[in-house]
Amino acid sequence: MNAGCRRVLTLALTAACAGAPALELAYEPTSLNWTAGEVGRIGTETLQQTVASAAARDRLGCVQHCERLQRIFDRLVAEARRQTPRAAVLPWSLTVLHHDDTGAFALPDGQVVVSETLIEDRGLSDEALAFVLAHEMAHSILEHERQMLTAGRLLLPRQVERSVPDMYVELEHNFGLLKSLEPVLQQGEFEADELGLLLAALAGFAPARQLEFMQNEVAEDDGRRPVAATHPPATERLARLQERLPLAWRLVQARREHATRRP
Repeated sequence: MNAGCRRVLTLALTAACAGAPALELAYEPTSLNWTAGEVGRIGTETLQQTVASAAARDRLGCVQHCERLQRIFDRLVAEARRQTPRAAVLPWSLTVLHHDDTGAFALPDGQVVVSETLIEDRGLSDEALAFVLAHEMAHSILEHERQMLTAGRLLLPRQVERSVPDMYVELEHNFGLLKSLEPVLQQGEFEADELGLLLAALAGFAPARQLEFMQNEVAEDDGRRPVAATHPPATERLARLQERLPLAWRLVQARREHATRRP
């Protein structure tokens, strides 16, 4: 994994067993172009546009899963804030849409957007829903958007100054650039899967049941791949998650043992 382009995940089981509350799940990113604030402002504008569009179509807000969504999200945020300095300062927010095919996505400053349609169509359990939300939160924690923009900037002529909005215009119209970023984007999905699994496990959601979401993705995968695939095949993602299950269970067990030892 390229330490200069993406964040490295670390797992400190010994710290957990010794009683340290934070497991240092993620390091601070290094060698990134633009500030987190510059990238975050674009995310805030995107959220405002999403909210305005949903409100205009009468699709803003939750209808059936309000308490459940907020309860799960609050547990994940509380755990994330214990684990990483960046998560501790992000202004986390959850925006819910209904009767909308948006699915779920995250913006750089901790804004998570999810559609109730995703929950209903997939019949998501609390554990599977926790994985979806934690996966999206992981993108914000690991600053994947900022990393992707930095990687894209390195592939373009250096003589031309480019702002964050310039980069999004370039990505929208430069298919070759998007295709070149495919490995970076796919690696980001693998990282978000792993951190999401571990974060949700530490928040009290059974690791094995979290994988129900990805198992459904595999079952519905028709094998067709877009020319520029920003996400890895579901089978690969599930296989990697299954490899991480023993680690997730060890983290859960270490947390339980620490809780029983507290006076």
